[in-house]
Amino acid sequence: MIFIHLDNTKIPQEWLAKATALTARLEKLTTKNERAKLINSNNKLWSELKEVLLAMSFGKCWYSEAPDAVSDFHVDHFRPKGKSIDLDGTEYDGYQWLAFHWENYRVAGSYSNSPHKDNTGVVRGKWDYFPLAKGSRRATWDNRITGEERYLLLDPTNEHDPKLLTFDETGLPKPSDATNPIVRKKVELTTHLLFLDSPRLVAARKLKWREVLDWLEEYLEVCPPDYDSCTPQDHARFERHLEKISRLTSSEAAYSATARACLRANGMDFLIQGS
Repeated sequence: MIFIHLDNTKIPQEWLAKATALTARLEKLTTKNERAKLINSNNKLWSELKEVLLAMSFGKCWYSEAPDAVSDFHVDHFRPKGKSIDLDGTEYDGYQWLAFHWENYRVAGSYSNSPHKDNTGVVRGKWDYFPLAKGSRRATWDNRITGEERYLLLDPTNEHDPKLLTFDETGLPKPSDATNPIVRKKVELTTHLLFLDSPRLVAARKLKWREVLDWLEEYLEVCPPDYDSCTPQDHARFERHLEKISRLTSSEAAYSATARACLRANGMDFLIQGS
């Protein structure tokens, strides 16, 4: 997971006008069922933004960083529009007032967003889950205090959240700070609900780690031990390796968070693009 900048300049004005009009209609309705009917009858609206939103993540799932060329991406409502399920399974009303607010949308691969069984038979996937920390006040239609909610899922649009999640050489997710119980809880819960430890993702990250490590090993051997022995070819190889490793850690690259984790684990943070 990397930080996704919500760029409002990319949202078509025509789409915003439709969303604003629908939200105005929503506000005039007096019952949950009436609002649900309006939302469900206009459920194609957020799909119209899919390509625009995908461009913000360079064609990757916002949660897993996986490029998915063989199945469809979903436009997930981060705060669920229909119902909201807490960690203990308690169901609450959804965040209907955010149904047509694009800032609540996240592009998600099907494994992260839809219910799937893992190899133990446990159902994984974000679906309608939106767990809050114990004692946190949940926003409602009448009290829309989302800014006071201490949600437990990591949010790729929160600049701090992606920093809490990292990966090891086997491709498994882990907390960046294992000593902090809040970090551990958020990472463990996010990994479970978004199925970030699915075998496919773990295998892909392991390959990415190996690729970065191979380039890093070459980088360490690219030059002779003293400068006077360096040739023009050495300079060219040096620049080529810097460029390649930098691209692997860029926001455009698949599993760039894994590439960055590999460099950090090997004490080569300075090779991370933008560091």
